[in-house]
Formats: sequence, C-alpha cells, structure tokens
Amino acid sequence: MDNRLIIWHEMDGAGDSSRIFMEEICREITDKYGVEFKIECMNITPYIKRLNNLEKEPEKPDIIFIPQDFVSMEEARLSEVPEKYQSYMDKSIWDSMKYKNVQRGVPYARGNHALLFYNKKYFHKAPETFEEIEKAKTEKVHPFAIDLDVAYWLLPFMYTIGGDPIKDGDLKIAREDTEKVIRIFDNLISEGSLHNSEAIGSMLEEFIQGKIATMINGEWLYEYLLKEMGDNLGVAELPQLEGKPMTGVSTSVGVAFPWNSLQGPKQKALDIFIRYMLSEDVQRRWFSQYHRFPVNSQIMEQICSEDLDGNMRASLTQMKKNVFLKNEPCVSGMWSAFEQILVDVKNNYEGENYEDRVS
Repeated sequence: MDNRLIIWHEMDGAGDSSRIFMEEICREITDKYGVEFKIECMNITPYIKRLNNLEKEPEKPDIIFIPQDFVSMEEARLSEVPEKYQSYMDKSIWDSMKYKNVQRGVPYARGNHALLFYNKKYFHKAPETFEEIEKAKTEKVHPFAIDLDVAYWLLPFMYTIGGDPIKDGDLKIAREDTEKVIRIFDNLISEGSLHNSEAIGSMLEEFIQGKIATMINGEWLYEYLLKEMGDNLGVAELPQLEGKPMTGVSTSVGVAFPWNSLQGPKQKALDIFIRYMLSEDVQRRWFSQYHRFPVNSQIMEQICSEDLDGNMRASLTQMKKNVFLKNEPCVSGMWSAFEQILVDVKNNYEGENYEDRVS
C-alpha cells in the first residue's frame, strides 16, 4: 500500500479550528493504520490559484479540504467518489458535493454559515436589528463590522432581499434587488455604523479587543473566539433586514481528490482516511470539541434534541433558516456579480469621511 498522503488545506488565519482538528485526526490515523501525511496549509488566494494550475505542481495533493462549491473547479480534475460512502449521511448532504450529477467530494461537516457575533459587554441581550446594533457606537467602538473585500459576506443580504438568485440552473439577479442592498449598506455607512475589516485578520483582533461590538463572520471561528473571550462572546442569528429575518447560505465542507487520486495507487490509504473522518467518534468530536455540525444524521438529531447554550442554539437556528448553496456552473457568475456590487459599496465607504470613520 502506498501510504503517504499529501493534503492541502485552506488556512483561515488563527481562528481556523478545522485545520487544527484535521492535523489531530491525521496523527491518529498514522498511529492506528500507518498512513503518513504531508500537510500544506495556505490562505485562500494562493489556494485557489494553485488548484487552478495543478498541472504545474511538481507534487500534487491527494486530498484537498474544500467548501462544497469548490467541486466545480474542473481544472483540479477531481475524482468521482463511489456511492459506498453515502451511507454515512443523509442523501441531501451527500448530494451537496455533486457537480454536473457526478459526486466530486465527501462532506464531513455542515453549516459553514455566517453568524452575527457580538460582545456581551455592549448588549443585555442578542441584538436582532441594525437599530439595536447602532446603539453600541462610541468614539472607541465600531458597532458593526463586515469584510467588503469578499463576496461571500454579501450573500445573506442578497438572499434576504432577492431570494435565491439561482433558479433552474440559471442566475437571475434583479437590478432593483441589487440597488436595494446597496442602499442598505449606504445607510449603514452614512450613520457611521459600518466598519470594513478583514474577516480572518484585523476584524478578529479588533473584536477580541472590544473595538468592534458586532461582526458578521463564519461559524467556523466559534471555538477560537470562545477560547479568547469566554463569557463575553455572544452569537446571534443574522440581524433582520426591513423587518424580516435574514436568510443566509449554508454549505457542506468536505474533502475531494484531485487528478483522480481516488482511483490511483493510494486508494486504500484514502479509503482509510475517508472512513475515519466519517466515523461516529470523529463526527461527535467535530461538535463536542470544535462546535462544528457533523454530517452524520443520527448525531445531528441528538444535537438538535440537546439543551444547547444560547450561542450554539442561535447557530443551529440560523443554519436551519438558510438556503443551501447550489453547485451550478452559473455560481461563478454569481460571485462576479456580487463582487461588482461590493465595488459600489466600497466606493461609498471610502468616500468623503473615510479617514474619520477608520481613525
């Protein structure tokens, strides 16, 4: 058996708990089965660039950790995954990593969604509206932060105002919905309530330091923030827009196998890795140790029936409200359209009073 596996993993800064757990799992597999691992972590920009140019890599990965929409990266020549692994989860979660009706990955966690994190020092209860959030504004505290350089954070606003823009495999974004979302951001900017900050870098630092009262960021950061902030960390559903609950987007997160590695000489070692990731013990630990929601349906039922604390209950409730992102070829067009919307928002944000807002 060729037992050396090369893993690539996107690294979302210091708060990336999934990377830490993945390394722990790999050590356990090495101890139990003798499979060895070489792990390479990188930030999202070089990650995408290298995946799109794998033919130039002298040593290609056998496994890549990806959100479900990455299965559409045809340049990576992802292996078709056999149906035998579907028994570990509901078919709906399994199908989340299908592309053009071919299974291109194995989900191991669900959710991967945006939440409103808040500092309990500034709120008596979880804020439900932007009006409540704005009350936390002082000379030293930004009431609300979001990353205007990444289209992902725009999804809850667009999906709430216009609904799912992907219908019957086509992308349909109404101009009036786009204009409405831009006006929402413009109002936040004009009130001095919006602070643009890097989601996995400066935003985390400022939030932990108490310089940001609330932020929209990813559920995968919860474990890291909990360790840093303890009882001061609050998690809420996304704030209402125009009096109605905000609908976000959920995806699965999984592993895929570039350049048909799953059908190559390492398939036995890869099978060991996949089954271990999906084992009941590991799936339970995703939640108990790292507060991530597993794909195992029985364990999820148990989690939903438990008396969860307010933070995890809010995360679970938001996930259930969300739309599941579809893996359609038109998704790339959606990202491009949302990036252009953010250009318009940033042009306003960086306008006349920019220096006063960020000083």
